Amino acid sequence: MNQSSISLTTKSTTALSTTTVTTSTSTSSSTTSLTSSTSSTTSSTTTTTTTTTAEPVWTLTGNLNSARYYHTSSILLDGQVLVTGGYGGFGGILKTAELYDPSSGIWTLTSSMNYARYSHEATVLANGKVLITGGQSTGATAELYDTLSASWRLTNTTNILRRYSTASLLQNGIVLVNGGLNGSTVLDSTELYDPSSEIWTFTGSLNTARYYHTATVLTNGMILVSGGSSGVSTAEIDSTELYNPSTQTWKFTGSLNVARYYHTASLLTNGKVLICGGTSNNSYLDSSELYDPSTGLWTLTDSLNTARYYHTASLLTNGKVLVSGGSDSNGVLNSAELYDPISETWTFTSNLTNKRYLHAASVLTNGNVLVNAGTDVSNLKTAELYSGG
Repeated sequence: MNQSSISLTTKSTTALSTTTVTTSTSTSSSTTSLTSSTSSTTSSTTTTTTTTTAEPVWTLTGNLNSARYYHTSSILLDGQVLVTGGYGGFGGILKTAELYDPSSGIWTLTSSMNYARYSHEATVLANGKVLITGGQSTGATAELYDTLSASWRLTNTTNILRRYSTASLLQNGIVLVNGGLNGSTVLDSTELYDPSSEIWTFTGSLNTARYYHTATVLTNGMILVSGGSSGVSTAEIDSTELYNPSTQTWKFTGSLNVARYYHTASLLTNGKVLICGGTSNNSYLDSSELYDPSTGLWTLTDSLNTARYYHTASLLTNGKVLVSGGSDSNGVLNSAELYDPISETWTFTSNLTNKRYLHAASVLTNGNVLVNAGTDVSNLKTAELYSGG
């Protein structure tokens, strides 16, 4: 018997995958004494493809037309990003607005708002329009951006002037605005905006007046408000509350393990809420907590590798949470971290190109994260994209 083996290996490498192909050929001959010999050949081909995830990376994209912080950044229904207002340093409070086109990476000015404002709220309505409410230097004004005409118009004013509040789009299309500051008064009042009538109406009041808090729309339709400051020497709050849109009432739920404000809150794909960072007792926090709506309890999870506040948190398409930038006791940060809800751990990922805090972040329709503007030693007009996380 005569057997030969030929092995051919071809390796093709791209940024995303490596493919190895192995071909084996064996030949055998058998001869009988009374008949002619018969030869048979068998070929087999095995293909193995291994796909690896691209390394996470930040890349600079087009610059904004104006440096700004304390602004808003909203994903429109067509996939573009609308940035509004903010504080421009020597440029003062801004009323300009810009559009980012992910396909070109270019920012273009669109119509300016009727009023300059910062520390305001932006909500993308079900009809595609964007509702801007409150903020500094505006009165109790509210306005609507029409994406079709690329124009702004005033809508009815809120019942109370407020800044550092939160705005949430309810599952019924109504917008809930709650808490915030009116002058030096911390607010417990909350209001509802009906896009069909454009009327604001008071709804149930918070049990605890607060600002610098977070508001998260849960999968069951309720709104979870967490932490914040009471305004008494910027005293941080550990209480959290739930708003029921059906009864229009607030009730306390479990308390945070660590009172905090300037933190972020992210709704995970499993329905839990992740809170991380912030400040408490004049120190910066690395602690993180998970809220379970089924039990109403908060539990501590893995801590951030770096304490931070005034950072951003973005839910990626793979279910992880990307935290970027912010500030700590050593100054402004360029570090970024990923939270894995399966292992409940934080790991460092690639650093931002620019240190920044008081910036904004938006998850694009292609899954990349757009981080824009903010401030460091000076105000920033740079923007960068995170991919591969």
